[in-house]
Parts: sequence; C-alpha cells; structure tokens
Amino acid sequence: MLPLRELQLRFRAALTAELAAPAASTAPAAIDAVLLALVRGDGRLGAAPRIQIYRDMYRARLVDILREDFPRVAVIMGDDGFEALAGRYVACHPSVHPSVRYVGGRFADFVGTEHAGPPFLGDLARLEWARLDVFDDADAEPLRLADLQGVAPADWPALELRAVPACRLLEFAWPVHEIWAATREASGALAAPEARPVTIRVWREGSDVSHAAIGATERRVFPLLERGAPFSVLCAALEDDLEPEDAAREIGGLLLRWLEDGVLARRPS
Repeated sequence: MLPLRELQLRFRAALTAELAAPAASTAPAAIDAVLLALVRGDGRLGAAPRIQIYRDMYRARLVDILREDFPRVAVIMGDDGFEALAGRYVACHPSVHPSVRYVGGRFADFVGTEHAGPPFLGDLARLEWARLDVFDDADAEPLRLADLQGVAPADWPALELRAVPACRLLEFAWPVHEIWAATREASGALAAPEARPVTIRVWREGSDVSHAAIGATERRVFPLLERGAPFSVLCAALEDDLEPEDAAREIGGLLLRWLEDGVLARRPS
C-alpha cells in the first residue's frame, strides 16, 4: 500500500491531468497504472471509469464555482459559452489553493486576453471579483456622524480619517457599474455601451457589498484615507484648484457621503 501522502498526490494528479490536456484532445488522459491497481472495480464499472467520474465531477465543480463567483459574466456568455470559457480557464490556471474560494483569482485577466464575448467582459469580471474580495476583507466599526459632533473646531485640522479595510478603488475602461446593473439573470446578450473610463469605489458595510462610480475629487483624495490622512491634508490636496474655504467645503461634502456609506473606520477608544 502506498503512503497516504503519495496516494493523495497521485489521485490529485489523476483528477487534474485531463484539465491540462490539449483542447483538441477528445481521448481521456491516461491514468496512473499504480493508482488504477488500487481502485476496485466491479462487474458494472472498472477502475478507470470510476476515476473518470471523479475527474468529471472535479471539473464541473470548478466551473460551478466560477459561475457562482461571476454570475453576470455567466449571464452574458450564456450557459454553453460560459462553460467553455471556464473550462479553458481551469485548464490554463488550475486551482492551487486548498480553498476553491481563490480559483477565480486570475479569471478577469484571462477573460480579457481570451477576447471571448463583448469587449467589456474583462472589466465586468474584475468588478465581480473585487466585490468578492471586499466581502472577505477585515471588519472595522464604521465612523458615524455622532462620533464627530463633539470634535472641537480647533481639533478638526488634525483629525485623522481612515478608510475601512473593506473598501477599494478600481479603474475601468468601461462603465461597468451600468453594465452590472443592466445584467439580470434572464437578460442574456447585452448591448455594449460606449467605452469610457470610470473609477468605481467598492465597499462593504456589515455583510452588504456596494459599488458606485465616483467623481474626480473623490478619486483624487480617497487614496489619502488609506494612509489615515488628517482632515487638513485632505483639504490641502485640493488647494491647487480651490481656495482653502472651498476646499474645506468640498471635503466636508465628501465626508458626509463617506459617513453615510460607512467607509470611514472608527478609531478605537
């Protein structure tokens, strides 16, 4: 009998060998003779067909995971189109992590290089993956308006503001927020909108993930929040274009939006 570790490695190799086979190949990939000798057949099904069942199930499970992680890409591609695309992906990028949560980590880039489906599909896949990442990011108690009501005017310049971990900005070549909203479970093919650059903020509050397009001002100052910038530094970032009072007013408006969205972290007491 083989040691357990070697048996596991041989079985894994048998499951994944067919994924790496050339796309034009229709014959099942060869199975390790040592492994075949260890698998019992019966009168109805031999060792090789039994292992083939596990191969087929493994591939189908990976495709199902990708379908769950990229539901709007799947809707646009259709069942057959998405299964073919996902099958090519897992052949090129087999799962290497113990958790299937990470199997789609390179899917958006793959979609972009495959040129399968409409040209915005890679950007849409990036948005769907970012929403998954944000859902899994660390928790943080959000800052609320009530937390700021006691801040003295003299203390505002030094007041540090920091984004919660479950928040990020992404740059896209397509208006993916509109595409995401327009895609529904039964919508099928979607007419491509006009390409235009857009910056999307993706964030989570509690267990709810949201995303929204942001303007140039927020795009300019939001990265400062990732470093815990004081209020005065945020204002100074706009003072090349605005008077100090107008910059403070602009940041104040953004601050209210950030508080409403729950994207600022509350400082520990």
